[in-house]
Amino acid sequence: MKLKLRYAAFLLSGFTLLAACSDDPADNGNSDSPAKDTIDVNNFKVKGQSFMMPSPMQIADMIKKSGSLYDKSMLNSIENASKYTEAMKQALNLGVYGADLGYITMYENTPDALEYYKTVNQMADQLKITASFDQALMKRFSDNIANKDSVMVLVGEAYRRSDNFLRESEQDHLASLILAGGWIESMHFALGVYKNKPNEAIAIRIGEQKNTSAGLVKLLKEANKPEYAELITLMEALDAEFQKVEIKYTFAEPTHDEGAKTTTINGKTEVKITPELLAALTEKVAAVRNYITN
Repeated sequence: MKLKLRYAAFLLSGFTLLAACSDDPADNGNSDSPAKDTIDVNNFKVKGQSFMMPSPMQIADMIKKSGSLYDKSMLNSIENASKYTEAMKQALNLGVYGADLGYITMYENTPDALEYYKTVNQMADQLKITASFDQALMKRFSDNIANKDSVMVLVGEAYRRSDNFLRESEQDHLASLILAGGWIESMHFALGVYKNKPNEAIAIRIGEQKNTSAGLVKLLKEANKPEYAELITLMEALDAEFQKVEIKYTFAEPTHDEGAKTTTINGKTEVKITPELLAALTEKVAAVRNYITN
């Protein structure tokens, strides 16, 4: 099956949390829609499964408004990059480092952003999808590093170029790993922020990931790769906790913007998630992330 991927913004947008994951056309991802306000999302497909990703800016703004300061210790150290020698770990950590770069960019830390951009470039090169990271684009990135919005546009452009390669190479398994790595890192950020400074809006956004969690487990299983066994076991343990989240959705017709290729979800979701469950999710996400980054 040809890849139908537009995950550029996700990989490099920091706090992009998937709003929905479903292969049921009637579902439309509604069960994971935002709790209160409308939100712009982008549509992605991997192996026929639809992923609806909310705007990274909304998530970043939410976390920054919580009062959380930039914390480099939350990132996967770039010193770890050289130890990822297998394609599986390289793909997972491309997702991780992409999310890290987004986090850094949102806090406008120029030196760290340049270093992590180089690391993302390196990981892409190892996976043979580095054509998008040419010297001209690298210079544009360096010249605009102080402009957060410009940087987001540039990294999106880089991954859109990579999309052309992935689209033709039938590497669904690779895309699934990148997707999973970026999602786990975004969960790591959100749960870490909540632990340090509990915030109801962040808790709700975390709870909305119930169906996304199940969808990613299914995606990894369908790859039918024996080497994924440990990762799948850890993801299943995480998903078991996510399935304890209670979600009630009230449907409202979504609004589509074909020009911008976005869909605005207008429904409302009531999410019930306890501090105890959030603590359990924190533990399970840490276990998956440790496996990915070590």
